[in-house]
Amino acid sequence: MNTNHQRIGIALDLLSEGIYPFFEQELRAVHGDGWEETARSNCRSQATLQTGAFHWDAQAILTVMWDLWNSVFRRTLGIVERSIVSELREFRNRWAHQTSFTEDDAYRVLDSAQRLLIACHATKAVAQIEDHKLDLLRNKLGRRVNEELARTRFNRSRIIDTILYSTCAIAIASMMILMWGHHHPMSAGFVVGFTLFVFVYLIYGRFQASPPAYGVHECAKCGKVIYSEVCPYCDPAPLRSPVVRPNPKTNAGLLKTGQRSVMKLMRRAEKV
Repeated sequence: MNTNHQRIGIALDLLSEGIYPFFEQELRAVHGDGWEETARSNCRSQATLQTGAFHWDAQAILTVMWDLWNSVFRRTLGIVERSIVSELREFRNRWAHQTSFTEDDAYRVLDSAQRLLIACHATKAVAQIEDHKLDLLRNKLGRRVNEELARTRFNRSRIIDTILYSTCAIAIASMMILMWGHHHPMSAGFVVGFTLFVFVYLIYGRFQASPPAYGVHECAKCGKVIYSEVCPYCDPAPLRSPVVRPNPKTNAGLLKTGQRSVMKLMRRAEKV
């Protein structure tokens, strides 16, 4: 199961792979055989300055498309695609800096990459991104359905518990009033009041509780599989103070010093 960060990385890889033929075709149509030198001169990344074979990743392709838009890509693409290029560049920078993403962010990147690939006629990459979009929606919808089912079961259990608590409270209060109401009204009133307080507190606790997450499930924030209600990746436990272990050498030195002090005191006592 991929995380949102991994989904965005997959979308960027599919984008760079699928758009490259269109990218090369448009640059070659304007700059001829020297298109790669012209394109590389517009890349502002230090990685593009390396000698030898150059890997056109999403960052390099999107940067060149943005810088050479008016002279090259404006002929076949429109304003909408230019906005998509700008948006994908921003998401790629955030992805490179290990920024956390939500499912909506991941779906937006997948959808934007797919739209740009459709405009560039990259049908194979479009189909692959469509599969990842469906997988993300399937996971999101499945989690929502499971949450709704768990909430429905929890609400049903809460109503049943409330009815049982109310019935028990009324039954105990009625018995106390019938048995002790005439002979010991104060004692009966105290027991009835205490009983009502306990059951009202139990009912209040049931309505304040949230539906628990049982078994293995996926964290809604990071998308990782967890086994508890609190995600250890999103909310890690506080660091414990380190345990100070005794040093055998230090203890031996202290023991010898103590023995010397005792011997000195015994010698002084003998002299006296």
